[in-house]
Amino acid sequence: MSDLIVIKDLNFSYKNKQIFQKLNLTIKQGSFTTIIGPNGAGKSTLVKLLTGILKTYSYVNIDGKILCHDNIKEIRKIIGVVFENPDDQFVAETVMDDIAFSLENMKLPKKEIRKRIKNVANYLNIENILEREPHSLSGGEKQLVALASALVIEPKILILDEALTMIDPIVKNWILNLLKDLHNKTDITIINVTHDVEESLYGDDIVVIHNGKIVLNGTKKDVLKEEKMFTKLGLQLPFMADLSIKLSYYGLIDDLILDMDEMVDKLWK
Repeated sequence: MSDLIVIKDLNFSYKNKQIFQKLNLTIKQGSFTTIIGPNGAGKSTLVKLLTGILKTYSYVNIDGKILCHDNIKEIRKIIGVVFENPDDQFVAETVMDDIAFSLENMKLPKKEIRKRIKNVANYLNIENILEREPHSLSGGEKQLVALASALVIEPKILILDEALTMIDPIVKNWILNLLKDLHNKTDITIINVTHDVEESLYGDDIVVIHNGKIVLNGTKKDVLKEEKMFTKLGLQLPFMADLSIKLSYYGLIDDLILDMDEMVDKLWK
């Protein structure tokens, strides 16, 4: 896989506080990366820098373009973003109009707009709320609409910034499985920024940020083996990773198993 996002020696301060100092990070095209860390680690700041909400003069290259004033509009065309508070993203009177907003700005034909809205509404099971006002929706419904607005532009990069915090566990699991399936079937690059370590099980790679520094970066299995580092950072391992490590102490398994069905099969053999 080629490099899609390259950050070199990123320095950034906010209100006289140093957030990042010489941070380096590469995201591969077509990857599903989970960026985790405690609140205040710098995760959301990184999202705002990647989307041009906050400015940086450090080297950030996205899809072959240097992140700067001249390129920001082109870069934003390939990025779909869902933030923690969906109310900040609503711009229209109905859900349908809100989802259509970005497509209209892209000057797409009305037929194509209707087709894309129908497809994304069906995909996320929100056909029944298309005529409703966004602010009348539940928190979970709002996040689904925000996700629909991000996906409808058919982005090359989808960034979720604590986007699933308002959604109940059952629906969250359903959405994460949908995104995992979307990732497997397309070349979309997904970056899920979250403090919930359980969400990391749905992706391929994990980046752990603490106090503005990357302390772990690698494949899901490699990172989740670092039990001592997670403990040091005050982070809990996902349940399946923690269970795997405990069972390995007793010699019941010899490798990290992150899938429950696979674990059951292993233990019953």
